[in-house]
Amino acid sequence: MTTIREERVLESALRLTTAGEWSSALQLMVDENNISPSVELERSIIDLRIQAFREMRWPAPDVAWPPTYKVVEANSSGLPEIVSSELNVETLKSGVLGNGGLIVRGLMDSRTVEEMRGNIDRTLLCRQGVSGESEKLDLRSWYSRSKQIKGGPIQFFASGGVNHTDSASVWAVDSPRTASQLIQFYQRMKLPQLLHDYFSEPATLSVKKWVLRRVAPNNGGQAGWHQDGRFLGDDIRSVNLWIALTDCGGDADAPGMDIIRGSNGTIYETGTRGAPYDWTVGQGLVDEISQKNPVLNPRFNAGDALFFDHYNLHRTGFGDSHSSNRYALEAWFFAASTVPAKQIPVFL
Repeated sequence: MTTIREERVLESALRLTTAGEWSSALQLMVDENNISPSVELERSIIDLRIQAFREMRWPAPDVAWPPTYKVVEANSSGLPEIVSSELNVETLKSGVLGNGGLIVRGLMDSRTVEEMRGNIDRTLLCRQGVSGESEKLDLRSWYSRSKQIKGGPIQFFASGGVNHTDSASVWAVDSPRTASQLIQFYQRMKLPQLLHDYFSEPATLSVKKWVLRRVAPNNGGQAGWHQDGRFLGDDIRSVNLWIALTDCGGDADAPGMDIIRGSNGTIYETGTRGAPYDWTVGQGLVDEISQKNPVLNPRFNAGDALFFDHYNLHRTGFGDSHSSNRYALEAWFFAASTVPAKQIPVFL
């Protein structure tokens, strides 16, 4: 139930949207929620972010793509590595466009990392309806589907039942409180402006490609090699920000990411040469590609990040002796004029 103050804020926001002032309406609601976090405001903010993108105009920029960039040598991990203070549009271009990826050490602070791990656990508990703990939480804050998302809910169920230690994922927008906190984090790190400079136009998120993940060990298992451009198309401009919330990859106890180094703007054939699914790149083709562009499995510490785009060929890096879950955040950002409509754009 909304309070009188919340009702007044929502009424003011409605007047602004009626006048076409979508950004002002959103800022009004966000400012109020920052002062006094509210389940109703957090849910309404998600609704408004989805609705606002549909209602606003996003003209394509008159800028050549891909942009020019400086070539930077890779680190010992096989990809360029920087610390968070060195992240700027030039290092982002060089890493993503020139090498297929950029590792940023210590992008997320330890307090936020711990908070996000807890958020993922709470969200999955509420989604799965686990008795006991989830009943003590406000379900609407931690798991609530926006009324702006049409059709039935898409679920990423746990692989081994409802036990909360199993692998599972959920859309970030389905956890209004987590989504709100993540956008605050992106703004603190000045990510919207960085991506605006990278794309030469505003950036946007999307419902279907903004995901909270918890991956359990699968020792001896194999995940499918894939490129997100296979689903999204290659006529877009994208950047994925993947943040490790636990130590993973390399010699860590949790599975990391297998990545093919290099970026040549190619979407490889799928469903052939030993591919287990029609959307995956077969191991035979991966072996051929890796003769020139090696397979990497970087070691990440909690809070480290990886940037890459829809051409990057990668998979979950399962090993033989993992013993811990990997928690991670994945957020695909798109140039506003080229974001695939079926991914349900979210105004940033």
